[in-house]
Amino acid sequence: MAKTKRLLLVLLIFLGPGSIIYFISRTVSNHFIELPYLGYEYELDSNGVIVDSTAYQVPNFTLTKFDGTPITQETIKDKYIVLSTIQNGCPTISECGFSLFHFNEIFFHKLVKNQKNYGNVRVISILTDLDGNPIDSISERLKEEMYEYDTTGIWWFATGDVTPFYNFNYYGDKFLNYPSSDSAVDGEIGSKAFTNSLLLIDDKGFIRGVSGAKTDSHIRNFFDMLKLLKKVEFDEERANR
Repeated sequence: MAKTKRLLLVLLIFLGPGSIIYFISRTVSNHFIELPYLGYEYELDSNGVIVDSTAYQVPNFTLTKFDGTPITQETIKDKYIVLSTIQNGCPTISECGFSLFHFNEIFFHKLVKNQKNYGNVRVISILTDLDGNPIDSISERLKEEMYEYDTTGIWWFATGDVTPFYNFNYYGDKFLNYPSSDSAVDGEIGSKAFTNSLLLIDDKGFIRGVSGAKTDSHIRNFFDMLKLLKKVEFDEERANR
Protein backbone atom coordinates (compact mmCIF):
# COMPACT_ATOMS: atom_id res chain seq x y z
CA MET A 1 0.00 0.00 0.00
CA ALA A 2 2.85 2.37 0.86
CA LYS A 3 4.47 1.70 -2.51
CA THR A 4 1.19 2.46 -4.27
CA LYS A 5 0.85 5.78 -2.43
CA ARG A 6 4.40 6.78 -3.35
CA LEU A 7 3.77 5.90 -6.98
CA LEU A 8 0.56 7.94 -7.00
CA LEU A 9 2.45 10.91 -5.57
CA VAL A 10 5.13 10.67 -8.25
CA LEU A 11 2.49 10.46 -10.98
CA LEU A 12 0.63 13.46 -9.59
CA ILE A 13 3.80 15.56 -9.59
CA PHE A 14 5.03 14.61 -13.04
CA LEU A 15 1.89 13.80 -15.01
CA GLY A 16 -0.85 15.98 -13.53
CA PRO A 17 -4.34 15.30 -12.17
CA GLY A 18 -5.80 13.93 -15.37
CA SER A 19 -3.20 11.19 -15.58
CA ILE A 20 -3.52 10.28 -11.91
CA ILE A 21 -7.27 9.74 -12.37
CA TYR A 22 -6.61 7.48 -15.33
CA PHE A 23 -3.89 5.58 -13.44
CA ILE A 24 -6.25 4.93 -10.55
CA SER A 25 -9.01 3.79 -12.88
CA ARG A 26 -6.67 1.31 -14.54
CA THR A 27 -4.89 -0.11 -11.49
CA VAL A 28 -7.15 0.18 -8.44
CA SER A 29 -10.20 -2.02 -8.06
CA ASN A 30 -13.16 0.37 -7.79
CA HIS A 31 -16.38 1.33 -9.51
CA PHE A 32 -16.68 5.02 -8.70
CA ILE A 33 -14.25 6.70 -11.09
CA GLU A 34 -16.29 7.35 -14.19
CA LEU A 35 -17.36 10.34 -16.20
CA PRO A 36 -20.73 11.84 -15.31
CA TYR A 37 -23.59 12.42 -17.71
CA LEU A 38 -24.07 16.14 -18.36
CA GLY A 39 -27.13 18.27 -19.00
CA TYR A 40 -29.71 16.58 -16.83
CA GLU A 41 -33.31 17.74 -17.32
CA TYR A 42 -35.64 17.36 -14.33
CA GLU A 43 -39.33 16.58 -14.05
CA LEU A 44 -41.03 18.27 -11.09
CA ASP A 45 -44.30 17.52 -9.37
CA SER A 46 -46.87 20.17 -8.41
CA ASN A 47 -44.85 20.98 -5.28
CA GLY A 48 -41.65 21.54 -7.18
CA VAL A 49 -40.09 18.27 -6.01
CA ILE A 50 -37.93 16.36 -8.50
CA VAL A 51 -39.65 13.11 -9.48
CA ASP A 52 -37.51 12.12 -12.46
CA SER A 53 -34.39 13.15 -14.35
CA THR A 54 -32.98 12.46 -17.79
CA ALA A 55 -29.47 13.09 -19.08
CA TYR A 56 -29.21 15.13 -22.26
CA GLN A 57 -28.95 13.04 -25.41
CA VAL A 58 -28.08 14.70 -28.71
CA PRO A 59 -31.31 14.96 -30.75
CA ASN A 60 -31.68 14.47 -34.50
CA PHE A 61 -29.27 16.56 -36.52
CA THR A 62 -27.82 16.91 -40.01
CA LEU A 63 -24.38 18.28 -40.77
CA THR A 64 -22.61 18.40 -44.13
CA LYS A 65 -18.96 17.57 -44.59
CA PHE A 66 -16.86 19.99 -46.57
CA ASP A 67 -16.98 17.45 -49.45
CA GLY A 68 -20.81 17.42 -49.40
CA THR A 69 -21.27 14.13 -47.50
CA PRO A 70 -24.04 14.29 -44.86
CA ILE A 71 -23.42 13.46 -41.18
CA THR A 72 -26.45 12.29 -39.19
CA GLN A 73 -27.19 10.32 -36.04
CA GLU A 74 -26.94 7.16 -38.11
CA THR A 75 -23.48 8.20 -39.30
CA ILE A 76 -22.15 8.45 -35.75
CA LYS A 77 -23.98 5.40 -34.39
CA ASP A 78 -21.77 3.46 -31.94
CA LYS A 79 -19.00 6.05 -32.27
CA TYR A 80 -17.43 8.34 -29.68
CA ILE A 81 -17.46 11.93 -30.89
CA VAL A 82 -15.02 14.72 -30.08
CA LEU A 83 -16.78 17.92 -31.10
CA SER A 84 -15.43 21.42 -31.66
CA THR A 85 -16.17 24.47 -33.71
CA ILE A 86 -13.70 25.73 -36.29
CA GLN A 87 -13.32 29.15 -37.93
CA ASN A 88 -12.09 30.37 -41.30
CA GLY A 89 -9.27 32.18 -39.52
CA CYS A 90 -7.77 28.95 -38.17
CA PRO A 91 -5.05 28.08 -37.37
CA THR A 92 -4.31 31.67 -36.27
CA ILE A 93 -4.91 31.30 -32.54
CA SER A 94 -6.61 34.69 -32.14
CA GLU A 95 -9.12 33.74 -34.85
CA CYS A 96 -9.68 30.12 -33.87
CA GLY A 97 -11.77 28.52 -31.12
CA PHE A 98 -9.10 25.97 -30.28
CA SER A 99 -5.39 25.41 -30.66
CA LEU A 100 -4.93 23.27 -33.75
CA PHE A 101 -1.25 22.79 -32.95
CA HIS A 102 -1.81 21.46 -29.43
CA PHE A 103 -4.85 19.44 -30.49
CA ASN A 104 -2.94 17.76 -33.31
CA GLU A 105 0.17 17.04 -31.25
CA ILE A 106 -1.51 15.94 -28.02
CA PHE A 107 -4.82 14.43 -29.16
CA PHE A 108 -5.38 13.79 -32.85
CA HIS A 109 -1.93 12.34 -33.47
CA LYS A 110 -2.63 9.68 -30.82
CA LEU A 111 -5.92 8.73 -32.45
CA VAL A 112 -4.23 8.22 -35.80
CA LYS A 113 -1.40 6.13 -34.36
CA ASN A 114 -3.59 4.01 -32.07
CA GLN A 115 -6.55 2.98 -34.21
CA LYS A 116 -6.57 -0.44 -32.53
CA ASN A 117 -7.98 1.19 -29.38
CA TYR A 118 -9.57 4.33 -30.85
CA GLY A 119 -10.95 3.10 -34.15
CA ASN A 120 -14.50 4.12 -33.22
CA VAL A 121 -13.59 7.71 -32.26
CA ARG A 122 -14.29 10.55 -34.67
CA VAL A 123 -13.52 14.26 -34.45
CA ILE A 124 -16.16 16.62 -35.84
CA SER A 125 -15.43 20.32 -36.27
CA ILE A 126 -18.34 22.56 -37.27
CA LEU A 127 -17.62 25.78 -39.16
CA THR A 128 -18.84 28.92 -37.37
CA ASP A 129 -17.94 32.57 -37.11
CA LEU A 130 -16.15 33.91 -34.02
CA ASP A 131 -19.42 34.08 -32.07
CA GLY A 132 -20.47 30.52 -32.88
CA ASN A 133 -22.99 31.32 -35.61
CA PRO A 134 -22.96 28.62 -38.32
CA ILE A 135 -21.66 29.69 -41.74
CA ASP A 136 -21.44 27.85 -45.05
CA SER A 137 -18.69 29.79 -46.80
CA ILE A 138 -15.40 27.92 -46.35
CA SER A 139 -12.23 29.89 -46.99
CA GLU A 140 -9.56 28.47 -49.31
CA ARG A 141 -7.07 28.97 -46.50
CA LEU A 142 -9.02 26.66 -44.20
CA LYS A 143 -9.58 24.07 -46.93
CA GLU A 144 -5.85 23.90 -47.58
CA GLU A 145 -5.02 23.73 -43.87
CA MET A 146 -7.50 20.94 -43.15
CA TYR A 147 -7.02 18.81 -46.25
CA GLU A 148 -4.37 16.52 -44.80
CA TYR A 149 -6.52 15.80 -41.73
CA ASP A 150 -9.78 15.26 -43.59
CA THR A 151 -8.25 12.51 -45.78
CA THR A 152 -7.57 10.35 -42.73
CA GLY A 153 -11.30 9.66 -42.37
CA ILE A 154 -11.06 10.34 -38.64
CA TRP A 155 -11.49 14.12 -38.53
CA TRP A 156 -14.65 15.40 -40.19
CA PHE A 157 -15.03 19.09 -41.05
CA ALA A 158 -18.61 20.16 -41.54
CA THR A 159 -21.18 22.93 -41.80
CA GLY A 160 -24.55 23.01 -40.09
CA ASP A 161 -26.50 23.94 -36.98
CA VAL A 162 -24.57 23.62 -33.70
CA THR A 163 -27.69 23.85 -31.49
CA PRO A 164 -28.40 20.09 -31.05
CA PHE A 165 -24.94 19.55 -29.57
CA TYR A 166 -24.63 22.48 -27.18
CA ASN A 167 -28.19 23.06 -25.99
CA PHE A 168 -27.84 21.12 -22.72
CA ASN A 169 -28.29 22.36 -19.16
CA TYR A 170 -25.08 23.58 -17.60
CA TYR A 171 -24.94 25.26 -14.19
CA GLY A 172 -28.30 26.99 -14.42
CA ASP A 173 -28.34 27.84 -18.12
CA LYS A 174 -27.96 26.21 -21.50
CA PHE A 175 -24.33 25.70 -22.42
CA LEU A 176 -25.20 27.28 -25.77
CA ASN A 177 -25.76 30.60 -23.94
CA TYR A 178 -22.68 30.55 -21.71
CA PRO A 179 -20.44 33.58 -22.32
CA SER A 180 -16.81 33.22 -23.22
CA SER A 181 -14.16 34.29 -20.74
CA ASP A 182 -13.27 37.97 -20.73
CA SER A 183 -9.78 37.15 -19.54
CA ALA A 184 -7.05 37.84 -22.07
CA VAL A 185 -5.06 35.04 -20.47
CA ASP A 186 -7.62 32.45 -21.59
CA GLY A 187 -7.36 33.64 -25.18
CA GLU A 188 -10.98 32.83 -26.00
CA ILE A 189 -12.58 34.25 -29.11
CA GLY A 190 -16.05 35.71 -29.65
CA SER A 191 -18.89 35.91 -27.17
CA LYS A 192 -19.75 32.23 -26.51
CA ALA A 193 -17.95 29.63 -24.40
CA PHE A 194 -18.95 26.69 -26.60
CA THR A 195 -17.01 28.16 -29.51
CA ASN A 196 -13.86 27.72 -27.42
CA SER A 197 -14.65 24.23 -26.12
CA LEU A 198 -14.18 20.55 -26.76
CA LEU A 199 -17.21 18.34 -26.20
CA LEU A 200 -17.12 14.58 -25.60
CA ILE A 201 -20.13 12.53 -26.73
CA ASP A 202 -20.35 8.82 -25.98
CA ASP A 203 -21.45 6.04 -28.34
CA LYS A 204 -25.08 6.45 -27.24
CA GLY A 205 -25.21 10.19 -27.90
CA PHE A 206 -24.88 11.38 -24.29
CA ILE A 207 -22.70 14.35 -23.32
CA ARG A 208 -19.92 13.04 -21.07
CA GLY A 209 -17.35 15.83 -20.90
CA VAL A 210 -16.58 19.41 -21.78
CA SER A 211 -13.27 21.23 -21.67
CA GLY A 212 -11.46 24.32 -22.81
CA ALA A 213 -9.63 23.92 -26.11
CA LYS A 214 -6.89 26.52 -26.06
CA THR A 215 -4.15 25.12 -23.82
CA ASP A 216 -2.12 21.93 -23.78
CA SER A 217 -3.31 21.13 -20.24
CA HIS A 218 -6.98 21.41 -21.27
CA ILE A 219 -6.43 19.10 -24.22
CA ARG A 220 -4.40 16.58 -22.19
CA ASN A 221 -7.14 16.41 -19.57
CA PHE A 222 -9.73 16.03 -22.30
CA PHE A 223 -7.82 13.06 -23.70
CA ASP A 224 -7.84 11.57 -20.18
CA MET A 225 -11.64 11.87 -20.21
CA LEU A 226 -11.77 9.94 -23.46
CA LYS A 227 -9.52 7.25 -21.98
CA LEU A 228 -11.86 6.87 -19.02
CA LEU A 229 -14.81 6.37 -21.37
CA LYS A 230 -12.89 3.88 -23.44
CA LYS A 231 -11.89 1.99 -20.30
CA VAL A 232 -15.56 1.29 -19.64
CA GLU A 233 -15.85 -0.07 -23.18
CA PHE A 234 -12.70 -2.20 -22.75
CA ASP A 235 -14.01 -3.62 -19.46
CA GLU A 236 -17.38 -4.48 -21.03
CA GLU A 237 -15.70 -6.22 -23.97
CA ARG A 238 -13.46 -8.19 -21.59
CA ALA A 239 -16.46 -9.25 -19.50
CA ASN A 240 -18.29 -10.51 -22.60
CA ARG A 241 -15.43 -12.68 -23.84
